[in-house]
Amino acid sequence: MNHQQANPYGVDGYDASTYGDSFAAVYDQWYSDLDDADFLESIVSSLPPRSVRVLELGVGTGRLVAQWLSLRPTSNDTIIGIDSSEAMLKIAHEKNFPTSVSFIQGDFSEQLPTGPFDVVFIGYNTLFNVPDESALLACISHVAHELAPAGSLYMDAVIPNSTDASTHESMQTMATGEEVLATSHHDPLSQRITGTFTHVGTEHGSQIRSFAIRYFTPLQLDAIAEQSGLALFSRYADGRQTAFTSDSYRHISRYSPTV
Repeated sequence: MNHQQANPYGVDGYDASTYGDSFAAVYDQWYSDLDDADFLESIVSSLPPRSVRVLELGVGTGRLVAQWLSLRPTSNDTIIGIDSSEAMLKIAHEKNFPTSVSFIQGDFSEQLPTGPFDVVFIGYNTLFNVPDESALLACISHVAHELAPAGSLYMDAVIPNSTDASTHESMQTMATGEEVLATSHHDPLSQRITGTFTHVGTEHGSQIRSFAIRYFTPLQLDAIAEQSGLALFSRYADGRQTAFTSDSYRHISRYSPTV
């Protein structure tokens, strides 16, 4: 009898670095119009002018690090970014950030650099790259351990509103103007969305880029944070502090240590 364990990401051959390694070459170009600048603006608005220690989970190409530096150009904050993708981090290193910025390759659900950190943040939907609830609990527990007593964890995520199993296929135009065939499958029981982006132009041939996310509802995130020793401090529908309601499609949540 075959007792081989199923892939925790729900896709054969998929692991923590698959998304980053697959999308690194196009990430900054495809998502250059991503409208999430309000996320970091909401964080830095509450920070003192002095230098702080910052950790970004799933730093990728350093897109949000660049935004952070533009928002606090004279604070000389120490920023550490962790990501499992070697390809993503290679691009981040090539951006010639100041010496106050450093990067570590690793799975943020398994290990984190040593704190204490005043701010830990995780950008748009990146949290959903963990394979399952146990990995998320491990991640948030690590964060709680490395936060300064007055520090906070900030996360930015959407709220999937579909409750039906479904498969979608459509042509999408990326920020570069490139046309890609996007396919996705939603399994509401496992709270997973898996899919691919396939270039249809001759320049990229038939290159396929895969993704797999395990999403969590705000209430599920609150429960896991509580198990980890963190409590919800605030939640808004966006970085402009719009009230969060049952109709909100996105949430920016801040968690702080309970003791």
